[in-house]
Amino acid sequence: MIIKQHTQKVILYFIGCIIYLEIVLHLLVFKEIDGKIIYPILFAIPLGLVFALLSSAFEPKVNKIIMWIITSIICLLFSVQLIYYHVFKVFFSFQTIGMAWDAFSNFNKDIYAAIKDNILGLLLVFMPLPMLYHLMKETLSYETIQGKEQGILFAGALVSHIIALLALFIFGTGAFSPYDLYHNNRVPELSGKQLGMVTMIRFDLSNLLSRDDELELTDISVMQQASKEESSSKENTSKSNKVASPTPSHETINNSTATPIPIDRSPNIMDIDFKALASQEANETIRTLHKYFDSVQPTNKNEYTGMFKGYNLIMIVAEGFSPYAVHKEKTPTLYKLVNEGFVFRNFYTALWQTSTSDGEFVALNSLIPIGTRSMYRTRNNLLPFSLGHQFNRIGVESKAYHNHTYTYYQRDKTHPNLGYKFKAIGNGLVLETANVWPASDLEMINATVDEYIREEQFHVYYLTVSGHMNYTFTGNSMSYRNKDEVADLPYSSDVRAYIACQMELDKALEALIKKLQEAGVADKTVIALSADHYPYGWEKEKLDELAAYTIEPNFEIYKNHFILWNSSMKNKIVVDKPASSMDILPTLLNLFGLKYDSRLLMGQDILSNSDPLVIFSNRSFITDKVMYNSETGKAILLTGEEVSDEYIDLYNKIIKNKFDVSESIVKYDYYRYVFPEY
Repeated sequence: MIIKQHTQKVILYFIGCIIYLEIVLHLLVFKEIDGKIIYPILFAIPLGLVFALLSSAFEPKVNKIIMWIITSIICLLFSVQLIYYHVFKVFFSFQTIGMAWDAFSNFNKDIYAAIKDNILGLLLVFMPLPMLYHLMKETLSYETIQGKEQGILFAGALVSHIIALLALFIFGTGAFSPYDLYHNNRVPELSGKQLGMVTMIRFDLSNLLSRDDELELTDISVMQQASKEESSSKENTSKSNKVASPTPSHETINNSTATPIPIDRSPNIMDIDFKALASQEANETIRTLHKYFDSVQPTNKNEYTGMFKGYNLIMIVAEGFSPYAVHKEKTPTLYKLVNEGFVFRNFYTALWQTSTSDGEFVALNSLIPIGTRSMYRTRNNLLPFSLGHQFNRIGVESKAYHNHTYTYYQRDKTHPNLGYKFKAIGNGLVLETANVWPASDLEMINATVDEYIREEQFHVYYLTVSGHMNYTFTGNSMSYRNKDEVADLPYSSDVRAYIACQMELDKALEALIKKLQEAGVADKTVIALSADHYPYGWEKEKLDELAAYTIEPNFEIYKNHFILWNSSMKNKIVVDKPASSMDILPTLLNLFGLKYDSRLLMGQDILSNSDPLVIFSNRSFITDKVMYNSETGKAILLTGEEVSDEYIDLYNKIIKNKFDVSESIVKYDYYRYVFPEY
C-alpha cells in the first residue's frame, strides 16, 4: 500500500474536520445550503492533505502535538468567525488585530452575549477536539512518513487543488460567480458564502502579508472602456427624474427678490492635466490612476452650487442611527430636521468591514473602504478634499469632537490628518458621563458649542456615541437615563431601549439649535447628519418590530436619512434620486462653493444631474433603473424599462474599478501625486 493505513486515517480526519466545520458554520451563519457548498468541500481536500503532511513529518510525539495545535487553531478560527459575524454582521479580518483590545473593551458585553446566544453553535464548532481525543485513544498513530509517501501527499494536495480550481467553471465566469470571486472580485461576504471560510481566511491573510508595491489595477483598457460607456450612458439617459424637486432659485431659498442670474453648469473640476501627469510618471500604478481619472466623467455645477457659501457647517455622524429612530413625540427635533430642508427619500448607509470607522471614512472622504482600518491607513496621507482641510484653506479653523476615548480607532492620528483640531475624552473633552458607557451626546454639545459659536465662520464635526449598542436598559446608560420617557411605547424592552438612547441625540440637536438661535447664527448654519451604519447589533427581528413591518434584508435594511438642514430654507427640497453616504462630501463641497475635482471622488454630488449609483460592500448596487443583488445575480427593475445584461455588466465593471481605484488611492497616497504642492 503506497499510503500507510495510519496516514490514511490522519488524512481522513483533517479533510473530514474541515468539511464538517465548513458545513456547520455555513448553516449557523447563512441558514441554508445550496449547490455551491461543493467549493468549501473541494478546497478542504488539499488543505487536509497539507495538514496531514505537517503532522506526519516529525517524530511521533511532535506529530501528536502538531495535530492538537492545527485542530485547535482551525476550531478557534471558525468560532471567532461565528461570534464576530453575530455581533458585527461581517466576517472577522486579521487586519483588525491592531485594534483588537479597543474592540474587546468596547464590545465585551456584546461578545459575551453573542457567546451565550451561540453556545450550541460553539459546541458544534469545537466538536473536532473531543473527536480527536477519542481517535487518538482508539485508532490514530503518529508514525513519521518520509520520502515517497511525503511526495504523494504533496502531489495529492496539488492535484486536488487544481481540481477545485477547475470546478470553479461549473457556475460560469460571470460577475460574482465562484470563479470571479476566486480570481477577480474578492468580496469577503460573498467569498465566505460561496468558497468557504478556509478560502476566505486564506485571501485575508494573503492581503495582510502582501506588499503595497505588488498591487496591480484592472487593465487600463478595461477601465477606460467602462468609464467611457458610463459617460455615454449618462449622456443618453433622460434626466427627468434626477433633479431635486421642487427646484427653487438661490433667491427663493435666501428670501431675496433679486433677478436670478444664469446658472453655471460647467464641469466641477480643477485645472489638472492627467494626460501630462501620466506621460511623466514612472510608477505604473500611478500612471494607470492618472489615465483612469482622465477618463472619468465629472459632475456639473448646478443651481445649488455655492448655495451655502460663507455659511457655517456642523457635520454629524450619528452612531447607530436609523430612520426608525425618528418619532414625532419622542424625538421631535429629529422629526423636524428629516422633514425640513433637503429631504432625501432614497438615501442609503452601507455597512462596511470596520463599522463606525468605515462609516466615517466614507462620509468624510467619499472613498470606498477596502478591507479594514481604511481610515487608519490614511493617517499620513494627503486628503485635500476633506471638509476639515477645505475650511482650513479658506481661513476657518476646523474642529472635531467625539464623546468617547480619543485614541479609539486611533482617531488622535486620523482626525488631525483630516484637518481637524480634534478633542475627545482623554485629550480635553470633559463630561460627567465620561466614565459610563456610552457617554451623553447632549453633554458633548453643551461642553463644546462655546468653543466656536462666536467665530466669524466655523466648521465643526461631531461623532456621537449615545446610540451605540448594546440596546438594553442595562447595556446602554443613555437608554437607562431616558427609560421613563419611553415607558408608554408599545414595544419590547430592547426596542424601547433603542429609542431611549436615540433620544439623547435628539436632545443634543435640540440644545445645539437653541444655542445657534441664541447666538444669532442659526440662519447661517447648516446641519448635516448621517448615520455611521444601521443598528447592526440587533437581530433583524428587532428592526422589524421597530419599523412595524418586515424590512427587506438586501437593500431596505440600509435605507436611512441624510439630514441637510438650514433654518432659512422656507421650502423643503425633496430629492428622490438614490444616493448614499459616499455622496455626502461632494454634495457639501458643491453647496458650500468649495474647490474640488468631482472626478477624484468615488461618490458624486447628489444635486447634480449625474446618473445615481449606490454601492454596497458586497458589490450590490442601485441605479435609477435597477437594484442589483450581487449574491443572487438578480436585478429588480425600478421602472418599466428592461435592462440588458450588458447594462449590469457595465456597472459591475464600474464598481470594480471604483473599489480598485479607491484602494490604490489609500495604498499609494495618490492625492499627493496630483497635488505635490499641498
